Amino acid sequence: MRTRRLRSSLPQGQRDVRSGIACTSVARTAIDIARWEDDDERAIAKVDAVCNRARMNVSEVRALASTLSGLHGLRRVRDLLRECDHSADSPRETRLRLILNRSTLPNPIPQLAIYNEHGVRVTVADFGYPESRVAIFYDGEVHRRQSTWEHDARVNAELAELGWQVIRVTAQMLRSHATVIRQIEAALCRGRAAP
Repeated sequence: MRTRRLRSSLPQGQRDVRSGIACTSVARTAIDIARWEDDDERAIAKVDAVCNRARMNVSEVRALASTLSGLHGLRRVRDLLRECDHSADSPRETRLRLILNRSTLPNPIPQLAIYNEHGVRVTVADFGYPESRVAIFYDGEVHRRQSTWEHDARVNAELAELGWQVIRVTAQMLRSHATVIRQIEAALCRGRAAP
């Protein structure tokens, strides 16, 4: 773990004490991480992760960033924060969101809860297009476990019964943006054509 020592004192809203240790606030930590991470996509993923873990809406980080001045990299951070989203559950999910949002596709709804006809929640899709009934999931390593695979199969079957198309994206698939986008475009077209 890399640490950086601040040589100046911070205003009250930018510092905190955790387990008796003085540290920066969650929002300031997210800003500092983004300032010092050279790769834009990794910076966005790290801010997403900090906000998700702390259960902090990224709007709080944006609000703090708008009040700061004179910090190295602050203009870049403000630009990056436009693409951050606290609902991302993993760096690869962030990557998938960035691919989708930077494409010509309409932006999907993140963490879309899907209910059956009785109002019982079936699942929460990582991303979704409710009007076309397209649910998108990023499947990382945990989805290779037998129990998780069985659960995913049940969810797929129930969503199919409800008229939803399911697209599951893996790390390997993320390497080919065009293929993922094409599959989602086709699903959206089928969804719009359905009665």
